[in-house]
Amino acid sequence: MGSLVAHLAAMGSAATCKATGMRARHQISLYFGVLLFANGMGDPTGLLTLLVLFILKDHLRLAAPAVALFEAITHIPYYGAFLFGLLRDTWSPFRCRDRGYLLLAAPLGVGCYVWLAAVPLSYAHLLGAIFAAMIAYQVLDAATQALLTRVAQREAMTGRLSALLEAIETIVSVVAMLFGGWMVSHWSPRSIFLVAAGFTAIMFVLAFPQPRAVFHPEDRDLDSRSREDWRPLAELLRHRALWPSAAILLLFNFSPGWATPLLYYLTDTVQLSSEAFGMFKAVQYGAVLGATVLYGYLSPRVTFGRLLRTAIVVNIFPGFLFLLIGGPGQAFLLAAVAGLIVGFASVALFDLLLRSCPRNLEGSVGMLGHSALGLAGAAADLLGAWLYEQGGFALCIVIDAVATVLILPLLKRLPSSISAGIDGVPVVAPGGIAAATFLGSGEPRSSKDHSEI
Repeated sequence: MGSLVAHLAAMGSAATCKATGMRARHQISLYFGVLLFANGMGDPTGLLTLLVLFILKDHLRLAAPAVALFEAITHIPYYGAFLFGLLRDTWSPFRCRDRGYLLLAAPLGVGCYVWLAAVPLSYAHLLGAIFAAMIAYQVLDAATQALLTRVAQREAMTGRLSALLEAIETIVSVVAMLFGGWMVSHWSPRSIFLVAAGFTAIMFVLAFPQPRAVFHPEDRDLDSRSREDWRPLAELLRHRALWPSAAILLLFNFSPGWATPLLYYLTDTVQLSSEAFGMFKAVQYGAVLGATVLYGYLSPRVTFGRLLRTAIVVNIFPGFLFLLIGGPGQAFLLAAVAGLIVGFASVALFDLLLRSCPRNLEGSVGMLGHSALGLAGAAADLLGAWLYEQGGFALCIVIDAVATVLILPLLKRLPSSISAGIDGVPVVAPGGIAAATFLGSGEPRSSKDHSEI
């Protein structure tokens, strides 16, 4: 009888733990869902993308080289994203780490947008305010990504949070293109700047609630005892799992055919209209959403190493599909196929970044990924534009495939504690202690499925 009572009590305790775990996961998903959506919409590369381009082109009457120079200058903080991550790991404002950065940087972003809404539009005003807003959002990105990484590792749900991040980034891209374009035609620039300020203010508000599932008491104690020195940089340089991961990100995003050459190929050679090209991108984004759902389903069931290896092998080929396009119908179909393939790999790569992150270096590692993706994408697009002029679109795709093939040897360099993980199951190192670089399994954007043209 006693054993039966004990068995029933154990079953009740297990059920209670399971229900508590479900509530915690829902709380985590809701908090990060709102935080990531507000971050994406308020970012200068989010809702304001089309507005800024049309102000430069139509209101200020700038030629294409001047527009390109504006973008190159304002994106400088993005290329140096790693430095903002290192700042996050080195200094804890108000001794509350990521919440402190939300409290500091969000008002700066709000101030930039409110100021733009109040002053006459000029090149100098726009350049200064957008550059400052980019700095504010690199700080916000560092804090947001670091917080997501810490929670994902602690709760053994990196796969599901990676899928959530990719899904929200894709939704933001679609909304920014569709709703943002409508706003440019129907609203004044002042109103749109104020909307962006409103999304940024949401991030400031989110610094105040402290849901236990997100801000664990152990994390708060750790942040209150933060080390405000440069030792994290030395730890980062010695971290064995990080550098193969960074090299994989660089090679994957070195895709010369997926930005400017693809635009010229589809609109000039295939002769898609501007409307058809916009629909092509929208279909691709929609397929990325499907890929995030698929990855979220598979990550608790298949080892991460198998998911990543499959994603890389399949991504050798999707660029060649574009050579088969003969009209809008084929373009939409192949955009869906390519978006599904590349979107799945993008989630897997962000999952890899989360797994490779050592404790207390969440900001540095996350923003190192942003820097790697940004620099690789920019260099690839410059090379791709030159290759397109020299040898056509097919040459660009061949170089992209070669870069992807070069990833395969690097997969063998990943520690087994990373490749053997399954979402929801903490990896245990020899001796029964959870691996320091990966406590579970399961924001960087790829130019292949988030290209800015």
